[in-house]
Amino acid sequence: MKQVKAHWKVLAAALALVLWAAWYSRPVDIYGLGIGELEIVDVWVEYNEPGQGTEIAWCASTKPGDSRWPSVLAELEALRFRRLPGNLFQELSSSSADRPSLDWAAVLQLTDRAGRCMRLQIGAGKPCYTSLHTGRYLSMSLPGGEEAAQSLAERFRFLLASDGG
Repeated sequence: MKQVKAHWKVLAAALALVLWAAWYSRPVDIYGLGIGELEIVDVWVEYNEPGQGTEIAWCASTKPGDSRWPSVLAELEALRFRRLPGNLFQELSSSSADRPSLDWAAVLQLTDRAGRCMRLQIGAGKPCYTSLHTGRYLSMSLPGGEEAAQSLAERFRFLLASDGG
């Protein structure tokens, strides 16, 4: 009888882990990643040239009150990300998690009213975001892969350049 109870405990723990992983990896918006009410959105596109470093192709910023703010905020709030369950182990590990090196990336730096800052790096098939708890880069996926990331970068560039940004 004790052996049966032990198996049920292991099965219950495994089921709890599977349910947590399913919940954690569900599609979330930017607020689901932990950021609060946005105060500033900085966006830039950068290219990584082997042997030459990173070059920023263009950048822009917007905040509440700007004419571009409603469009940029609507675009951000429409995004959906899937976090990878392994992120928890990345956050808890003692090794440093460096920013992934990509050929190109659209980088969105979101600052909320509490002054907390999170970066979303989207491009070349390896999207990631910075944890608000540890500052480490954590993996995520964006539906549509690299094509969706390129389209997103172009939409932000259009939105932010529309008023001379």
